[in-house]
Amino acid sequence: MTVRVSKSEFNLRNKLSELDKPVGLKGSELMKAETIEEARNFMGSGRKNLIINGGFDIWQRGTDSGSGTGDGYLSADRWVHASSGATKQVTRQTFALGQSEVPGNPKYFLRYAVTTGANNVAIRQCIENVTRTAGRELTFSFWVKGSNCGGGKFDLMFRQDFGTGGSPSSIVDTTHFNYTVTDTWTRKTFTFTPPSISGKTLGTQVNSSFYKIELFRQPNGDGSTAAFTLDFANVQLEYGSHATDFEQRSFGEELQLCQRYYQKSFMYNDPPGTAAHQGGVHVLSWADGNGAGLVLPVRMRDAGDWRLWPTNSTTVGKVSSHGIERAATVQYQGETGYSFLSITSGTASTYVRFQYDVDAEL
Repeated sequence: MTVRVSKSEFNLRNKLSELDKPVGLKGSELMKAETIEEARNFMGSGRKNLIINGGFDIWQRGTDSGSGTGDGYLSADRWVHASSGATKQVTRQTFALGQSEVPGNPKYFLRYAVTTGANNVAIRQCIENVTRTAGRELTFSFWVKGSNCGGGKFDLMFRQDFGTGGSPSSIVDTTHFNYTVTDTWTRKTFTFTPPSISGKTLGTQVNSSFYKIELFRQPNGDGSTAAFTLDFANVQLEYGSHATDFEQRSFGEELQLCQRYYQKSFMYNDPPGTAAHQGGVHVLSWADGNGAGLVLPVRMRDAGDWRLWPTNSTTVGKVSSHGIERAATVQYQGETGYSFLSITSGTASTYVRFQYDVDAEL
């Protein structure tokens, strides 16, 4: 027996066009995922910005570095100055409320003003643990504007640092980009893949890093002594081939991320020893020689470099008791806190006062 089945006509061209549904940028990437892990990476779920303090909200060391040629961590948390002999000043600047040039309503931006330039003047950030980025596609983005830029051409550099101690591999400069700057806020994006670290050796000090750094460097021969100013906002480094919106973290969370590398007991406007500064001192009760100390709010990256200030002293192992500076035997000094085992001439009614800062930066 023969059975005939009939079906209504349809337009083949229309059916084919239905297969070309728009899925968006992330949708097309998600469809390529072969594992759950790849899908999570494509979606960018979880915390995504590898830069700490990319919005320049945290300035524990002060909001103005002052004009000078010094290197080191002098202003915004996690950002290190490399002056290379240049005279520069880094300051915190405030966006006008409601501005629309840089999206996301950022509150602050960083201003890097150079009065006497040098070829390699730069600002950098070290991202802890070089293994986090090796062989993985990354996208770096930031907003920038400037003035008197001598052509507006600057160098962006990335490098792998394998740490210190033992016989670590040498630093590898991985990628260079050039970008131009105008007097209008502009977003810059760069995608690259750091090389594999197969066959490399890490230092024994466990302090390797991936330098997203340098956010800018003046190329050799490009107005090396000319004065210029650069402004930076919303700096982000993320996994993947596309720049996404800047990640908004709360002030409290960003502060804790910064405190892994640096923290202090006093406000940046109150230097140790001043009258205003005394309002922020730690007051600890000493009783029967049982010891005294503090537990840090955030565990540091390592034991760090400690400084204590009693009565204008910067000698670790001294405290102030009833206005008298006393020697103290340090029991513990490390990434979780600080404690004293004994205090010279201390009694059950002794009150211990001191200020501290501790630096565990890379």
